[in-house]
Amino acid sequence: MWEEALGWEQRAPSGEENFSAGERTDWWYHWKSPGLLKANPLGMVPTLLDEASGKSVHESLVCIEFIDELAAQRGSIAPPLLPPCPFDRARSRVAADRAAKSVCSSYYKVLVRTDPDERQEGFEEIKQGLLAFTRERVRQCVQGGPLWNGATLGLPDCVLLPYAYRLYVLEHYRGADFRVPQEGAGGLWEKYTEWLETACALDCVAHTLPNKERYLAHVAKYAEGKARSKVGNAVRRGVAAHSYDDTIDGDEVPSTDLKQCQ
Repeated sequence: MWEEALGWEQRAPSGEENFSAGERTDWWYHWKSPGLLKANPLGMVPTLLDEASGKSVHESLVCIEFIDELAAQRGSIAPPLLPPCPFDRARSRVAADRAAKSVCSSYYKVLVRTDPDERQEGFEEIKQGLLAFTRERVRQCVQGGPLWNGATLGLPDCVLLPYAYRLYVLEHYRGADFRVPQEGAGGLWEKYTEWLETACALDCVAHTLPNKERYLAHVAKYAEGKARSKVGNAVRRGVAAHSYDDTIDGDEVPSTDLKQCQ
């Protein structure tokens, strides 16, 4: 059963006397369902819950591998996300981790930080991350085909794809200088574009992709500096999105900390 457990709500911050009337009423905080908080007190998604046992699984990369292992255990005939060779499995995990840190985290750096140089630095990190992913994928994929496992998705594909798909957001909110290249770098950009188009066209992917206009409206809260979430708060105070602190960057950030984050 799927439960939409994370949303947005407008409310004034604590210590609101330190802020103008406009700021008090125009900030967006994450709303988290009681079910999510019961299964995962940190309130982060995704969270997988086995209602029979009460056991839960957290963290995106862990959840992906968990689902893959569970599917195989239950007799799925779908190709596994990780290859059988232990060395290749390790390489896939490293590539997935690098993609998460270089691309996924830097996406929020470009979107949330206000300094133009920091935004540009974040975009360069994204481009280098995409090129590194593509370069390693070409080296890894001895079976042919544009995906990490040749003709089928691998763990690094699943980690990078949601953010690769939404990089159009950066051009929309930050301008043409933040457009991902489609050619150059010795043909790597062409191979990256082929990978993205192939992955997005898969039936198992296509129906999960968000409507672009609706997503632009959703993420505007980050682009305009109004989103109060663990990720947004972490990036505002100058650390990587994946380095958020549950205590410092929680949704209920003290007003003094919020003021320093502006």
